[in-house]
Amino acid sequence: MNAIAFERGRERAYLPNPELTFRKGAGDNWDWGGRLTLLGLELGTRHRLVERSPWTFSVAPSAGVWFVPVTNNTTEPVNLRLGAQALLDYRINPTWTLTGGASLMGTFAGPLTVFQGRFNGSHLLASPGASLGVAYRLNPSLELRAEGGLELPLDLREGRRQPTGHLGLSLRWGRASRR
Repeated sequence: MNAIAFERGRERAYLPNPELTFRKGAGDNWDWGGRLTLLGLELGTRHRLVERSPWTFSVAPSAGVWFVPVTNNTTEPVNLRLGAQALLDYRINPTWTLTGGASLMGTFAGPLTVFQGRFNGSHLLASPGASLGVAYRLNPSLELRAEGGLELPLDLREGRRQPTGHLGLSLRWGRASRR
């Protein structure tokens, strides 16, 4: 379960935003998948470039579209994202895995009038970020993962914006791993 944090007057409020994540292996060294929420969709691929035990290096490009139903002076309702992550996995043993990542996302954020061709109030953002996760394999087909990350958005016209972050816990299941 995710939540969107926003300001309502002088108070902070949270809007629940459940998320379903899916991934499907497409070949020996790549897979595709996405995230579906009540308010958006992101699709992407992950390409394993180097695998030398216990290390794996991958890149993961993605594209997404989001609707943010609450706005203030730093958010807009229509968001289109395009970016990529570089991911480094370290398998401590067959049960534990650490994952570190660096990302760069580009975002177009605009008002609903963009659908009429009016772009006043639109923003272009570049967001470098980093993440760190740890996974514990409960059995061959079930994994518990905790992850946190931080992005530092930069409005290309107006400068720096408030940092954003995420923190999550997920349960991943599928066919038995070949690890």
